[in-house]
Amino acid sequence: MSPADDRVVVFDLGNVVIPWDRRKALARFVDDPDEVERLAEEVFDLEANVHLDRGADLDEVRHAMEQRHPGHGWVVDGYVEHFRASLGEPIEGTVSLIDDLLAAGRRCLGLSNWSSICFEGVVDAFPVLGRLEGIVISGDEGVCKPDPEIFRRCEARFGFAPHQAVFLDDSDPNVDGARAAGWDAIAFSTPAAARAALVTRGLLAR
Repeated sequence: MSPADDRVVVFDLGNVVIPWDRRKALARFVDDPDEVERLAEEVFDLEANVHLDRGADLDEVRHAMEQRHPGHGWVVDGYVEHFRASLGEPIEGTVSLIDDLLAAGRRCLGLSNWSSICFEGVVDAFPVLGRLEGIVISGDEGVCKPDPEIFRRCEARFGFAPHQAVFLDDSDPNVDGARAAGWDAIAFSTPAAARAALVTRGLLAR
């Protein structure tokens, strides 16, 4: 790494570093697989989850749920109680990628849409997250990707400029939002593809 190369690699967490599937949490308190699928697609969908990710408290999220789906506020409580079941083991290829970047002297950070309530204890449970220099969580900030404000806060928190950021995220809207904020963003599909993209950018040796 040349002295002038001060780029920072920023990782989304869910489905980039740690697998996340809300159905696995729902299945812990709903026995019928068909009902789990209905709840995941129609009730506790990504729109419902974003209320948690924005930092709303449980009363607010329950209220939003009841407004959209009367009689289903209980799903929020069940999901939060069993949230840890929605997470899988860290993605080995991404863990290796982080370790190789750190060994090469690269700064590695996290930036994730994640509920503060559900994030409690996650860093302790997944040691790879503790190897990151730091993590910005939307639930703490009250703003989610792809809002440009959360990218600005990440820059301010860790002291880098937009042109220094190389960002990996599995969400196309978040990738587009990062690019609009001036970041070099990579659409994450597999660790191997991410590694190839970082090698192409000169962030890792071939």
